[in-house]
Amino acid sequence: MGPEEQRATYLSRVREVYQLGRKEGLSLQRQKISQGVAPAYATPAESECAARWGQLGQGEKTLGDKGSFVSACSSFPTPGMPGYEQAVAEAGGTP
Repeated sequence: MGPEEQRATYLSRVREVYQLGRKEGLSLQRQKISQGVAPAYATPAESECAARWGQLGQGEKTLGDKGSFVSACSSFPTPGMPGYEQAVAEAGGTP
């Protein structure tokens, strides 16, 4: 595999992990809201996202996968905040 192919493979994985982090962040957030947590406090904590990463069994296919996932997951905006609808769309959900 040449350098360009390696770069393309790496960037594809980065996007995949980011998307998965957003999707799981939305899922965890909605779960917390359904359990009665106020939306303003429903963004998942890094520890919750790290635990979810472990549950998914993804492993580190490329350097930094877990950190990227946790960052994307734990930074999911709360409902009503700027960027929420875009983040939901990125996660493949509906507002």
